[in-house]
Amino acid sequence: MFPEFTVDGTMFWRLVTGPVLTVAVWSALDCALRKIYAKSAFIESLFVRNARVKTFKGVFLQTARVLLGIYFVFILLGQFRIDPKPLLAGIGVVGLGLSLAAQNILRDFLNGLFIVIEDQFNVGDYVTISSYSGTVESFSMRETRLRCTDGRLVIIPNGNISEVVNSTKDFAVAIVDVGVSYGADIGNVMEVLEECAADVARGMPGVVAEKSRVLGILDFRDSDILLRVMTKTLPGEQWGVERATRLAIKKKFDERGIEIPFRQVVIHTEKEPEAKTL
Repeated sequence: MFPEFTVDGTMFWRLVTGPVLTVAVWSALDCALRKIYAKSAFIESLFVRNARVKTFKGVFLQTARVLLGIYFVFILLGQFRIDPKPLLAGIGVVGLGLSLAAQNILRDFLNGLFIVIEDQFNVGDYVTISSYSGTVESFSMRETRLRCTDGRLVIIPNGNISEVVNSTKDFAVAIVDVGVSYGADIGNVMEVLEECAADVARGMPGVVAEKSRVLGILDFRDSDILLRVMTKTLPGEQWGVERATRLAIKKKFDERGIEIPFRQVVIHTEKEPEAKTL
């Protein structure tokens, strides 16, 4: 039952100061949580290679704020001498109705929970979801935000995520294909490719995880012979290694006189038979 409102001095100040102090403490703690979240660079520095720290930071902030809000709502109810038990029963019934009416929201939260548990991706990973590719800028139990390379921000409800291609998980592989002419010495070309890969590894220390492999002839094409160089790198570093490898190959090939042919068509015509004279 609601308390009787009287003009008694003690009752008046209890009704006024109690809720005001509760709201003030609530706001202060909520502000403190957000500041800790924004200035937790020290915690991240302890886990430089662990991107899950950033992901759990966002989830923890949301959960803590919700629990904090519920706790202080009960405190406010106590200030007004309202028994929360009947309200909890009513909230349970209302929540059941809302869950039936908002199945998509419930699906988003459940799918977000499995994404966190299964460690499918983390904040900072480069992923492809549906037809969108980009870096995971933020993650919550409700939605995932991708920042594309052209600057677009894509917001995807977690319930719509059925397949994820993570390009920065555990390790990556830089793949560079190069074509040479049929008249080139393939053995010499492979040696030059190995030199290029070694130069890239020396120029990018700590990025290349293993020695590069020159796979040799990959295909015979119309205008060239295709060869491939594969390099195992740290997650997210494969594109930089690919660019550096292509630049090194172009410089070495120019120095050694190795031709990178372009597509061309050669047409052969038959000579018409010469006319016989009698």
